[in-house]
Amino acid sequence: MTKSSKKFDEQEYAISVIGKNIEITKPIRDYIEEKISKIETLSTDIIDLKVHLELQKLNHTVDIFMKFSHFRVNVRAITENMYSAIDKAFERLYSKLRKWKSRIQDHHVKGVSSTEMEVNILEHAQHEIEEINQEIIDANNQNLQKDYSLPKVIKKKKIPLKKLTIDEAVMKMELSDDNFKIYRSEEDQMLKVIYRRRDGGYGIVSPE
Repeated sequence: MTKSSKKFDEQEYAISVIGKNIEITKPIRDYIEEKISKIETLSTDIIDLKVHLELQKLNHTVDIFMKFSHFRVNVRAITENMYSAIDKAFERLYSKLRKWKSRIQDHHVKGVSSTEMEVNILEHAQHEIEEINQEIIDANNQNLQKDYSLPKVIKKKKIPLKKLTIDEAVMKMELSDDNFKIYRSEEDQMLKVIYRRRDGGYGIVSPE
C-alpha cells in the first residue's frame, strides 16, 4: 500500500493506492496519479481518495472511493488487464462527476444539515451457525436451518441523518452505488428511505 497527499486549490487531500495479490509498482502509481490529475478539474473539496487494485486469476479489479465534504463517489471496473481496468474505472468516475458537477457544486454551497441516528447491524455469530448446522445434520432436517439461523444484533453505530431534497438523494445514490439511503426530506421534514430498484430506478418509502 502506498499513501501520499496532494494539494488542489490550496486544499490538501489524502491519496491511498492499495494492492491485493499485486505489487504497486512506480509505473502503476504514476499512471494512477496521472488519471487523478485529470479529474481534479471536475472536483472540489476532495477529502480522501482511495484506489484498490486486486488480481484474482484473470480478473483485474479496480475500485475507486472518493470522499468529499458532503458525499462520496464509488466506482468499480473489472477487465483482464490492470491498466485497462484503471482506465475504465477512472472513465466511470469522470463520467459520474461530469454528469453531476453542477448539482455537486450547488450541494457544497448549500451545505447539509444532519443529526445522528442509530443503526443496528445484523450478523450471524459463527459459533451459533456451527451449532445449528450440527443440529441440522443430526436431525437430518434442512428446515431447521430457517428456524435457528435468524440474525441477532451484535453491533450498533450512529450515522448522520442528513436533510436532503429528492434530487439530492438521487444524486447521492447515483454517486455512491448504495442500495439504500435514509434521510430527512427537505420538502416535508419527514424521515424517508430511498432504495435502488431492480429495473435501475429508485423507490422512496416514508412512514404514514
